[in-house]
Amino acid sequence: DDDPSTRIVAAEQLGQIGPAAKAAIPQLVNQATEDGSQHANTTASTALKWIDLAASRRVMTHFAMRLQDSDVQQRRTACAVLGSLGPVAKPAVPALLTATHDADALVRRNALIALAGIGIPPGPVGMALLAGLHDSSSLVRQTAVAQFAFTVPVSEDAAAALTPLLNDADKSIATLARTALDKPKAGDAAHLESLGMMLGHSSARDYALHQLAQLGPAARDALTPLLPLLDDDHPLIRYLAVETLAGMGPGAQPALVSLKQRRDSDPIVQAAMTDAVATLESGIAPSPVSAAGATPP
Repeated sequence: DDDPSTRIVAAEQLGQIGPAAKAAIPQLVNQATEDGSQHANTTASTALKWIDLAASRRVMTHFAMRLQDSDVQQRRTACAVLGSLGPVAKPAVPALLTATHDADALVRRNALIALAGIGIPPGPVGMALLAGLHDSSSLVRQTAVAQFAFTVPVSEDAAAALTPLLNDADKSIATLARTALDKPKAGDAAHLESLGMMLGHSSARDYALHQLAQLGPAARDALTPLLPLLDDDHPLIRYLAVETLAGMGPGAQPALVSLKQRRDSDPIVQAAMTDAVATLESGIAPSPVSAAGATPP
């Protein structure tokens, strides 16, 4: 269709259908990578992550290479699309970290939004957001604070960095810092219990899983309600569950036998599971998260 809004609505509806919409993968990949409308690109990418993770990774690879493009608009769009893919675009994090140093402020802004949208691994993502608080551009600084206010968990280190911003001359930054600091702290017991309960609701489980995946070892309190999601119909949910388990470190040891016995039909989920087993068998806890997630007690 010549009207981008028609393609955008169609992609949204296909994403809601989920894996049953596999027949639409070629069209969605084309829309994600070739459409002249950035909104059409990101909507198709968002839909793909609910339909087929391998197709999402193909889109990721396409745009990760464009983070180095000489055309600044290509770099801006690449960041936006990578962020719309969410946690499945984890392999693109190193390239996005480099993009946070781009000469163009909008590229830096979009890179920070993308990193927050991916969220894992939380350590490097959080470090980039903390650095963004000191960017030369007020737009980028505001964007960095907004990610702590609305997207990523606030750790002790992040709270310490945000507190001085309560008195920032830019009132929007000060307001966002207050919003971030008023959130439950990463690892807050009541908040973890709430996230655990949300795992049982289909409309909220992806949000809850994404939050838990960013908490690292602190997410171990949600282990019991998380385990059934390894059998979810949606590959994205299974992928997030596995990434959350891997981030828990020793706290996920009770799930190790189950993970080793599983063979997932989705190659992306299976690869994540293999990595998670290796991490858990090594007995090495993830390094304490310095910004986006919780520091182990």
